[in-house]
Amino acid sequence: MAAIGSIRKHSTILLIVVAVALLAFILGDFSKRRSNTLYDKFLKISKSNISYNEYVTQLEQMKERYRINSGQQTLSQQEDYEVGTALYNQLVDSVLIAEQSDYLGITVTAEELRGAVSGPNAHEYAQTFFSDGTSYNMQLANQFLDNMDQYDSTVRSRYLELEHYIEREIATNKYVNLITQSFYMPTAFVQKEEEENHLTATIDVLQVPYSNELVSDDKIKVTEADIEKWYKENKYRFVQDKEYREVEYVIFKIEPTMTDLQNIENEVMKTYEEFVASERPQDFVNRMPSSRFDSTYFKQGELQPAIDTMLFNAQEGALVPPFVDGDYWTFAKLLNVRMRPDTLSVASFVITTDKNQQITRTKAEYEAKLDSAITAAKTMVDFNAVSEMFSDYPMAQQPDSGRMDLIDGEPATQYMFDSIMKGKVGDVFTFDVPMYGYTLVVKCEGQTTSVRKIQVAIGKKEIVASQESIDNLESQAHTFVNGLASLADFDKAVVDKNLNKRSFERVEPMTYNLPGMTVNGREIVRWIYDKKTKQGDISNVYALEDMFIVVALKGIYPKGNMSLENEQIRSYAETMAKRDKKATILSDMLTKDMQAGMTLSAIAEKYAVEAQNGIQTSFADYNLSHYGPEQKIIGKLFGQKANHQFVADGEMGVYLIKVTKIDNSSKAVGEEDLSAQKQMMAEQRKMIFNNRVQRSLNTTLQKMVKIEDNRSIAF
Repeated sequence: MAAIGSIRKHSTILLIVVAVALLAFILGDFSKRRSNTLYDKFLKISKSNISYNEYVTQLEQMKERYRINSGQQTLSQQEDYEVGTALYNQLVDSVLIAEQSDYLGITVTAEELRGAVSGPNAHEYAQTFFSDGTSYNMQLANQFLDNMDQYDSTVRSRYLELEHYIEREIATNKYVNLITQSFYMPTAFVQKEEEENHLTATIDVLQVPYSNELVSDDKIKVTEADIEKWYKENKYRFVQDKEYREVEYVIFKIEPTMTDLQNIENEVMKTYEEFVASERPQDFVNRMPSSRFDSTYFKQGELQPAIDTMLFNAQEGALVPPFVDGDYWTFAKLLNVRMRPDTLSVASFVITTDKNQQITRTKAEYEAKLDSAITAAKTMVDFNAVSEMFSDYPMAQQPDSGRMDLIDGEPATQYMFDSIMKGKVGDVFTFDVPMYGYTLVVKCEGQTTSVRKIQVAIGKKEIVASQESIDNLESQAHTFVNGLASLADFDKAVVDKNLNKRSFERVEPMTYNLPGMTVNGREIVRWIYDKKTKQGDISNVYALEDMFIVVALKGIYPKGNMSLENEQIRSYAETMAKRDKKATILSDMLTKDMQAGMTLSAIAEKYAVEAQNGIQTSFADYNLSHYGPEQKIIGKLFGQKANHQFVADGEMGVYLIKVTKIDNSSKAVGEEDLSAQKQMMAEQRKMIFNNRVQRSLNTTLQKMVKIEDNRSIAF
């Protein structure tokens, strides 16, 4: 296959992640910038500034690649948002890895990069880029690299983006490997852990839980000072690395009324009568707003069950009357029944035309070569030999490179499938590809057994609310919001009108939508984060595709320590302050009982709890018997002497414990056993460490630098 044709064709199916020439974009010269400071430093990642214009240029390129890769003409709002998020993450990660690599002296040599692009173990994206149609072709890759200046700028640009991505991935892998290989498990740690794993204790224990009637919530009072004291001592628990905002909102869902449903059903029945009478049902369904005729021939089980059951074994012309399928009324007619194979196995090679930019060939020369190639393909048994003789990219040099399976129903190759299926095994066909300047010579080498397939015209009518119903719902939303001046008004109106109030506590500046919303809610999020929007404000009515929504800004929680103004933080702090007071009361009571010489069983009876005797626990345990996670208690009891009794407050309650025995029965670990134990433990710990690095590396690096993200002002 001609190199330029192959590269042009297959560079378009690179995965979306091959999106930006990251290294050149970030570390190279920037284009002329806007004068507005905010747009000039649209993204500030550590010491790197990325302007709005630069970001948008890269974003549009990434969207274009997504469209090409997915075969779509346009992107949905959700896809558009996801592409922007992917670009942002790539830019941030690239800057941070570049800084770390520069600091540590990590480089990618020209030889390494060449091998990753054109070597036998080429990167998966290079293998896709340099594919001859069915598989990676190393010869094509090296030919391109050796003659890159002969290719047009579009192909070179796409290749450079690929190369930059691969280079950055190699550097990233080196950096990650450097970190993961730094793990070391000292012998002393192994020996200490081995000893602790064999450290056990036998105890008698009772627990008075914090839910005990003696300290029930109604009997424990905490002051504002108690709450603030607990909060200040535990402030470290409430650090957030981003700003969040809390909202409450009411959704007025646009749904068809009973009247709408009846009107739609009447319309469908009338439309179905016209469909039955139509001479060309495929054209009829194409005129329906919710339908498009699909010419595919379907096997049994591939259509929706109701249609498949009624039509697959029926005669041509059979009908399926209207029925409700999800959000649509649906009806159908069986147009054709055919016996068709699922797969055609073909071999092919390429003859470049006189229109190819890279090969000088007259029209007469092209036609003469093509005629000779077709004649040889029809008469010679060895198709590989024909390819080697005539192809501008002989598949004999790459075994099986020109062979592929055409699948019935695959849109990209359906036109080839339908043409070849009309012939028989052994026939030769030609297909012109003018965009790339070549003709494909194809021989059918085999096909699967033909099976029954049906072609069906399917009409659909979407079940949606009428405009009158939508207008009435919008009026209800405006009636609800009129006169609301505070959160209290908002809550009262929700109750008075018997509406369902929703809440979301962690709205970020780049949140796409709120729970319960199915379409882009960026306009609402921008209002939530607008400098003019204050805590307690109520929005106007937002009209979205399938709903109306009114939002109240309940809370603003800046980056850093969350304050006691947050209802959840205050509620938690109050609960914990109350728990601490319960712990103090119960500890004092149990200590007095213990000092008075009461036995464990007598104390258990007094507090209506159960005492447990002879409980075995290990220093390595996470839970204390059946009481739950009490690592603080476990640590404390192993610091006691045998036959010592003590009181301690834990997570689940207050404990009275008598340590009857401390036992370290582990034998001395020999050097050979210690070495084996060390290796096993080191491998386990290293695996855990590696997983943690892979999972949290980017997050950790981001916390080390300052990132200013202004995307929310524009997107």
